[in-house]
Amino acid sequence: MNYTDAVRELIWNYRIDFDPVGIRFVFDDSEKDNLLITHKAKSRLTLCQHITIARQAGYSLFMEPDACLCKNAQLILGWRQLDKEADTRYHLRYACNPEHALEIAKNKPKLDFGTCKGVYVAPLDVFDNAKLPAPHVIYIMCVPFQALYILNDYMAATGKPSLSSFQTPNSAMCGGSVWCFQQNSANMTTMCPGSKASGKAEMSHVNVFIPGTQFLDTINVLKKRCERSGGPSLLGKGGTWPGLERCAGCKTLTLKQLSPPVRNLYPQKDTD
Repeated sequence: MNYTDAVRELIWNYRIDFDPVGIRFVFDDSEKDNLLITHKAKSRLTLCQHITIARQAGYSLFMEPDACLCKNAQLILGWRQLDKEADTRYHLRYACNPEHALEIAKNKPKLDFGTCKGVYVAPLDVFDNAKLPAPHVIYIMCVPFQALYILNDYMAATGKPSLSSFQTPNSAMCGGSVWCFQQNSANMTTMCPGSKASGKAEMSHVNVFIPGTQFLDTINVLKKRCERSGGPSLLGKGGTWPGLERCAGCKTLTLKQLSPPVRNLYPQKDTD
């Protein structure tokens, strides 16, 4: 299975609305020559905006430190160091006292200062190109029910009985992806105020992050279940897809096909 196959499995079986995005943290300048970049922003943007462009427009972009608008992403990506006064002042909107505000900034996952030369984001199937290095993180925007299935497949693939997520008051997409990369574990976060506004996210969606080294194994769990039972549902039987499943084969949800179709099965009685 390659990345293109994996994307098809997700779109067909889970009805995801957005293309998965591969994220690559570039630590070696020599990697830049091998990146397939289709577009470049004319002005400084946030990381969540770059990811949005990749998942919705299908563009491949590379964001260098001086092109990053968001100070939170700059801190998390190791493109600036913690500024006690400025970060306390900024994070007070999420806290009730300065001590807590500073602790929020300190507690965020961070790449080592100065080590990351840029972040490459592209639709996941782009990474099937042999010249490209593999993505460190796969990002999927989806609804909670889809996240449930993707994370269940992930736990099956990795043998993990449970998962922990890392939720912070802000930095949902930048912090969520770096945490996934550093912990080598799947992560799920809600939107943060910044990514909701600048990242063009919807209130009903969540962010799911899967480590790149574990992604294809995760989708293989889905593929094998479909081959075995005829559909992706964890509860249903045969060709059932999630949302039309029946817990333990509950007979109260058994549907009978009518042949020929009946235009009005329950006609209204004449009350005159």
